[in-house]
Amino acid sequence: MTHPHHPLHGQRVQLIRIRRGPDPDLIIRMPDGYHGAIAASLTDYAGPTAPDQSTDSPPLLSIEGLWQIAQWIKEQQASSSQRGGDGI
Repeated sequence: MTHPHHPLHGQRVQLIRIRRGPDPDLIIRMPDGYHGAIAASLTDYAGPTAPDQSTDSPPLLSIEGLWQIAQWIKEQQASSSQRGGDGI
């Protein structure tokens, strides 16, 4: 179980079967022996989850933003050299 608030967080459970659908459930054997259903998204069944990006600070600049800045600088340098200026 990978969901931090699930009572079985950090524990391994036995998978009985998969209930297919748009949001598949895993039928697991609970510690008391009974079967239970849990959303696959609460586990690492599908592989490791991507790190939660919401807690990380966003990047200061995007690639697109950097490209736009580079283009602007290029335009400024071109217009400055056409006027005979020193550049930026």
